[in-house]
Amino acid sequence: MEMDPRLTSEDERVYRDIAEGRPVDAPASVARLAELGLVRDLGGRWAALDPKTAARRLLTAHHGTLARTLQQMAQVAGLESLSKHYDPSRLYGGPASEFVDSKKLMNARIADALEDADEGLLTVQPGVPSERDPAVLRESIHRARALLTRGLSVRSLYPAAALTHEPTTEYVDAILAGGGEVRVGRDLPPRLVLAGRELFVDNYVNTAEADAGWHIKDVATTAFARAVFDGYWHRSTPWQEARAALTDAVTTPTQRMILRGLSEGDTQAAVAKAVGISEREVRRDLAALRAELGLRSRDQLMVWWATSRDRTVP
Repeated sequence: MEMDPRLTSEDERVYRDIAEGRPVDAPASVARLAELGLVRDLGGRWAALDPKTAARRLLTAHHGTLARTLQQMAQVAGLESLSKHYDPSRLYGGPASEFVDSKKLMNARIADALEDADEGLLTVQPGVPSERDPAVLRESIHRARALLTRGLSVRSLYPAAALTHEPTTEYVDAILAGGGEVRVGRDLPPRLVLAGRELFVDNYVNTAEADAGWHIKDVATTAFARAVFDGYWHRSTPWQEARAALTDAVTTPTQRMILRGLSEGDTQAAVAKAVGISEREVRRDLAALRAELGLRSRDQLMVWWATSRDRTVP
């Protein structure tokens, strides 16, 4: 049983009297001082002991207790790690989701999810790629390579616009070299990341928080997201084949995304939102293609598109 080293004013007075050789009549304080190793019974007479020695002895005892406690706390993590065997085998809702209010925190959550994952990384990046922070790109490559080294899968889905985006091609080349897989698809679902058995999606609740997202552990939701990913994956084109198909294409990947949207009856505003660019950029891309083909109107451009071989290019 641990001893409380705190002394009352009465305890201190009794110790002083014993140290100075005066008689004392306070049995409770004397017993407490004896328990702490501050006094000793010498055959009916109490003698004071060195408090520094008593303090060092108590400190050593507390250090030993603390070391044992820390060792036991470290072993608790081993108990928690059993959840990787328990959770997948039971049907439960689990913690529904966590609101993550920044990209930095989202990346940290993804890294945590992948650290001990026994399943790989699946990502969908549906929009026109934007410039990426070189440090973030290096971290993404490092993370993916670490998963591949552990024998886990890394699969990414991109739109055709990514085929000519240099930072994305740098990432893809690194992943393919390490044994990962990348495909190019059309009309991809919203952006998502499946890290192990955990799902990360953009924030569709509070649109004012542009950089926020959601971390979802619910088993049914993540299983549904995986099924959606698999469906798009199986009808997409391997990256290497998509790159080879660009050789004879007249249109750029972004122009093909725009033309496909327009051919399905979408407005320019809807196409811009789906592609992830502004309406001005849509008009500029269409004007550049008309000039290259010698066409004067959008209608003429759509007629050309209807019979163009570029329709089969990712």
